[in-house]
Amino acid sequence: MPEINMEVALQPRMIQFSLAPAYQPSPLPKQRNRRSLYAYRVRGQPDPFLELFNQPNPNNSCEERVSESVTPQVFSLMNSDLINDRSIAFATRVEKEFDTLKMRVKRIVQLALGRVPVPQEWNHLEKYVEKMIKYHESHDPKKNTYPTSITRSLVEEATGMPFEYEEILPVFKDYKSDTKADQVNPQTRALADLCLVLFNSNEFIYVY
Repeated sequence: MPEINMEVALQPRMIQFSLAPAYQPSPLPKQRNRRSLYAYRVRGQPDPFLELFNQPNPNNSCEERVSESVTPQVFSLMNSDLINDRSIAFATRVEKEFDTLKMRVKRIVQLALGRVPVPQEWNHLEKYVEKMIKYHESHDPKKNTYPTSITRSLVEEATGMPFEYEEILPVFKDYKSDTKADQVNPQTRALADLCLVLFNSNEFIYVY
């Protein structure tokens, strides 16, 4: 059960005159971060990221995927927690493989685009990372938190009177999240910005 947009995960869903439990992801990264083929499907609560990128209706057989480009895809690839988490994971991996910025930039391009950057491009990407390091050194990211409970509101069927109850979200008590921006240094965040740029490049999206 992968992470999905938290607002969608916690929104109320009606089932049998009551509310369905909130969607809760698997507690460990190795359980969550797998191919979407293995993801648990909730019929009344599709993953908004997959739905945005033309996920087929799980109720029907799909012989051919629909391919559409719509504006919200751009915002999701730039701003979603999913892509930002993957960018940080990408940057962290490359930092473990190489010590110098030059080689890290080369490796990021190799892994993302399957080629070595040309000299002019290489120089430009290095300068971009150096610029973002300076930015992150003076800007601290907001700490990410997960809710452990949520208040629900319903109307009593027999009397019509409203009432509230607290739904406990046990998975988030000992939840091991993916590495977030507040957990890494400015250098890692700057490399993650480069990864995010490449994830949004035409070459990555349309070729690979």
